[in-house]
Amino acid sequence: MEMLQKLRNTLITTAVVYIALGLVMLLIPTVVSDFICYIIGALFLVIGIAGIVSYIKTRGTGFGGSAILVVSIIFAALGVYILCNPVAFATFIPLVVGIMLLVDSVNKFQTTLELKKVGYKNWWQMLIVAFIIVALALILMFNPFESVAMFIRIIGALLIFDGLSNIFTIYSYSKVK
Repeated sequence: MEMLQKLRNTLITTAVVYIALGLVMLLIPTVVSDFICYIIGALFLVIGIAGIVSYIKTRGTGFGGSAILVVSIIFAALGVYILCNPVAFATFIPLVVGIMLLVDSVNKFQTTLELKKVGYKNWWQMLIVAFIIVALALILMFNPFESVAMFIRIIGALLIFDGLSNIFTIYSYSKVK
C-alpha cells in the first residue's frame, strides 16, 4: 500500500511539472528557445575553457597536444557566439533539419519512380509523402525561427497531454480497489 502511495505521489508530481513546463513552452516558446541556447552556449564555453586550461597545465605535452587546444578554442568561441546570438543558433537547427529532409525527399522521389516503373499500383502514395516532406523542409529552411517556436509549442502540448494522462491514470486507478 505504501508503494502505491509513493507511485501516486510521483505521478502527481510528474504531472504537475509536465503541465507547468508544457504551459511555459506553449505560451512563451521564444523564451524557452533562448534558454536552451544559453545552456548550450554555456556548456560549449565551459568545455572550451576546460580544454584550454588542460592544455596550459600539461604544456601541450598530453594526448592530442595542439589539436586539443584548437578544438577547445573553437568550442569556447562557439560558446561565446551562441551566448551572444541565441536566435541565430536557434534558427540554424531547423535549417540543417530542413536540408536533411530535402535530401531525403529526393530519395523518396527516386523510390516513387522505381515503384511506378515496376508496376506498383499505389506508387502515388509515396509521391504524396515526398511532396509533403519537401513542403515541410522548405518551411523549416525559409522560416526557421517560427519553426523553432512551433516545435517548442508541440513539445509543450505533448508535455501537457502527458501530465493530464498521468492525472487520468491516478484518477482511474484510485477507483479500482
